[in-house]
Formats: sequence, structure tokens, C-alpha cells
Amino acid sequence: MPVEVASRDKFVKILDRAIECRVKMGYRRIETEEGRKRVKVLKVKARTPRYLYTIVFNDVNEGIEFVKSIKEKCKNTVILDAELQGKI
Repeated sequence: MPVEVASRDKFVKILDRAIECRVKMGYRRIETEEGRKRVKVLKVKARTPRYLYTIVFNDVNEGIEFVKSIKEKCKNTVILDAELQGKI
């Protein structure tokens, strides 16, 4: 079952139980005055034995810095997008 986490501190605590972490680019649709618009976001996912936890960063650079800070805490980090390979 997927669960979205809003707090960074809570996500870092979840990493103690995580089997692996995945980092990928995604899109979110937002409503604007002109209509719907797709915005790039960075998703960090932590797989535990029971749940898949996700934290979403609207600012991609902020998300990259977060991934760099948790890299040693997560046992197995998988980067799913080629454009993120050089940045993380």
C-alpha cells in the first residue's frame, strides 16, 4: 500500500526500516487561470516490508539536496531517471 509523507523528519525515520530507496522524476497537474498545467516534481520512495512511502518535492533542486543528505542512511539507492544520474 502506498503512503505519501509530507514531513522530511518523518521520512528520515522511515528510512531506518527501508529495504531500498528510489528516486524518480514525475509530474503533477496544477490548476491555473489558463487551465491545467503539468509541473515537474522529484519523488523519493522508500520501500519497507509493509508499505511504500513517498515524499514529493515541488522544487527539484531541493529534492536533489535531500537525496544527497540521506544517501548514507538508505541501504540501497536506485535512481530511475537518466537525467538525475549526474546530479546525485
